[in-house]
Amino acid sequence: MSVNNSTVIKSILPNSQQTLAPEFGPILISLIVTKMGTAIMLDSTGNVYILLPSPPGSYSDTSTKSVSSFLPCIGGSFSSNYDIQPCSLCLQGFTTFGLTGQSSCMPCTDGAFCPLGSAFGNISSSSPLLTNLNPASAYPLSPKSTRFDNILMENMFVINRSPPKNCVAVSPFFWSSMIIAIGAVIIILMIVLKYAISDPRGKRTHDKLQRFFKQTDMIGDGELWVGGIVSFAIIFLCTCGYVFGGTYYQRYPIENRQSAVAFDCAGTLSNAQFSSGLMSIMVPPNDDELRIFELLDAQIFTLHIDFVNTLYACTDVTLTQIKDKSLPLTLLSCTNDNGSLSLAVLLPSHGITLQFLFVGINTIGGVRISLAGPSAEEENTSLEAQYNLVELTFAQTLSLNGCVLTEQPSLTMQLTKVINRTSPLHENDEKILSAFWLPYISADVNQIFADESEYIYATSSNTIISLSTSETAFYVLNTQKPIVDDAELVFTDFLFTITCIEMFALIFLIFKLLVLPLSKRIALCFGCRANLEKSFTTSNDALEMRFNQF
Repeated sequence: MSVNNSTVIKSILPNSQQTLAPEFGPILISLIVTKMGTAIMLDSTGNVYILLPSPPGSYSDTSTKSVSSFLPCIGGSFSSNYDIQPCSLCLQGFTTFGLTGQSSCMPCTDGAFCPLGSAFGNISSSSPLLTNLNPASAYPLSPKSTRFDNILMENMFVINRSPPKNCVAVSPFFWSSMIIAIGAVIIILMIVLKYAISDPRGKRTHDKLQRFFKQTDMIGDGELWVGGIVSFAIIFLCTCGYVFGGTYYQRYPIENRQSAVAFDCAGTLSNAQFSSGLMSIMVPPNDDELRIFELLDAQIFTLHIDFVNTLYACTDVTLTQIKDKSLPLTLLSCTNDNGSLSLAVLLPSHGITLQFLFVGINTIGGVRISLAGPSAEEENTSLEAQYNLVELTFAQTLSLNGCVLTEQPSLTMQLTKVINRTSPLHENDEKILSAFWLPYISADVNQIFADESEYIYATSSNTIISLSTSETAFYVLNTQKPIVDDAELVFTDFLFTITCIEMFALIFLIFKLLVLPLSKRIALCFGCRANLEKSFTTSNDALEMRFNQF
């Protein structure tokens, strides 16, 4: 039966608040409504039922007697008229603050979690009962280059102009250029001491500096005093390369962020490369991975479920496990505080179907499902492996603005194994295998929550929530291994040193073959041959000795 008003359905009978007595016949024969709003019904068995209008703050109860009685409106609902209709739910943002039998709703407090049919209006929307917890995070990606020689050359010779602004200040190439610039000033000074100052002390100072720089010459084998000046830039650049390589080598695994990489202005470099993929659980794991799977399968789960913004109490709920029949399960704990009902149960297995039966017609504003499991650590010296089972802390909140939980929601929790394999930095070290469960609740909130127009079709006087847990047919395998080991580090640093020396030697060679002859010809064109012959002779002799070595 429907009560219509301008084609808008306001209520139906029976409904969740007004269920018919068990004796009511299967067929309605006659319905009469008086001017006073009293409804008289005749069923197919000859029974007569009288539905009397209820005063504000109550509704007409037809569940037990032939003549209706009055029951107060449940928390989160109201009735403002004298009629036979059920109580209406408080709109979003309004509540009865835990009171029953109300003729109107009051505004919720600011920042409160106050959906449709809120029994309480002072539960903060930032409450821990509404907070999600996810044990997983985005797995890192490998850097653009996984070759240490490329990484070394890029950080030694490239000046990164992107933020932060101190990238230029920490660039080894920049400071090497500054050393070369200082060397250019020294070269000009020595030329001035030799050709522009007639004082014998200037000549002696020039000779001392020349002997000193020849002793530090790594380019011309002690023959070029100019090479001695440039050698300081080479020494500085190579030293920076050694320091960079040493600090970069220690930045493994990625969890080791205690020390920064030298000359890394962004602070993002790490000696780690990553890969990730899905593996079928039908594929047998490696021998050294078998134990971590056993630890995952043996982890004991504790399910915590919070029903937020409800008047249900611990005495209203019954928990059963569904197999071929219903088996009662004992709750570890049950607390009812500040408009929320919190349950905890120890799951007998990872794959299970649970059913929560709530007796009564109270509303539920939101549900928070949490899963917890203890951690474990083991070490196997024969397999050179360390096993870490990560503590499980997962929580997901289900709610929808302007809606209330339906009478028979069905939830499914899927469990996926996530295994992180970390290769050792040193050959004789142990590999690390850590793992955790990654739960995911597959439920469409639009299907398990109802708005006001859908709630009027509710007919059950109980709420039954089903929750099933199962393992997915695949697991996630993440691997981490170092980009550079100790042997490659030493060899790459050695090649870097040779590269720096030969690079500057090549510059000197180009200077000898191109710059000096061109300068000499230009000087001859301007009539300066007599003055430059003597200076070029000394430089040419030394450079020719170096050129012959190539």
